Amino acid sequence: MEIRRALPGDLEPALHAMARAFGTPFQNPSVHTLVAGAPGGHLLVAVEDDVVVGTASAVSFGATAWVGGVTVAEEARGRRLGRVLTEAVLDALGEHETISLLATPAGRPIYERLGFEPELEYRVFTVPDDHAPRRPNGLVPAPGDLVRALDREATGEDRGLALDAGLEHALATPDGAGVALHPPWTARPIIARDPAAGRALLAATLAPGLRLAAPVANAPAMAALTELARPQRSVVRMRRGAPIAWRPEQVWGVFALFFG
Repeated sequence: MEIRRALPGDLEPALHAMARAFGTPFQNPSVHTLVAGAPGGHLLVAVEDDVVVGTASAVSFGATAWVGGVTVAEEARGRRLGRVLTEAVLDALGEHETISLLATPAGRPIYERLGFEPELEYRVFTVPDDHAPRRPNGLVPAPGDLVRALDREATGEDRGLALDAGLEHALATPDGAGVALHPPWTARPIIARDPAAGRALLAATLAPGLRLAAPVANAPAMAALTELARPQRSVVRMRRGAPIAWRPEQVWGVFALFFG
């Protein structure tokens, strides 16, 4: 078996492997293909007999970094490949003040053995297929400087790579209290300073079949998502290194279950 940095021809097989593992469609572009081609980004694949049987990805945001997309095909399980891939992508990432991830129940024991500790839970929702989209009445185009300022305040990180991918068609409340980004994959990351802005952006940007996730510490977001979407499962945010000064109550939606 070979573990290597993903080549251009590996991207579609890697996304297919992730889709099989997570039970969720992944298409190009995705957060993983964004990271694969970015400075400070890594997408690794495990290849056996010319077949991608595992994946792992990571991205650096300067002092902080995230690991995500760690998957192992069913036919390759039982050989500790999940831990090997995680160690390989951590090595590729290098030292950071803080490395974070969102863990499934299956992955959590691996990450705990590698020194990660749990922080809090995120709940995942799916918008029903029969949801009727609303017009974004009253919202305005979101200026890039506002997006960056709100995101830095909420996350405590410099996520310029992700923000740049979602700026086109991004929306804001007129008072600048919240923004909803529009990346080229099916996600609506939302950052809001107050519940009114969060609810307005959430209601205006939901689409049928969209998958959403937010921290359970954001009680108004949990209430709004429970009303508008179907709860699916939970993941746990874990950290290795120094705590990040972030504000989960301002996070109403994530880019992906990779770096929140």
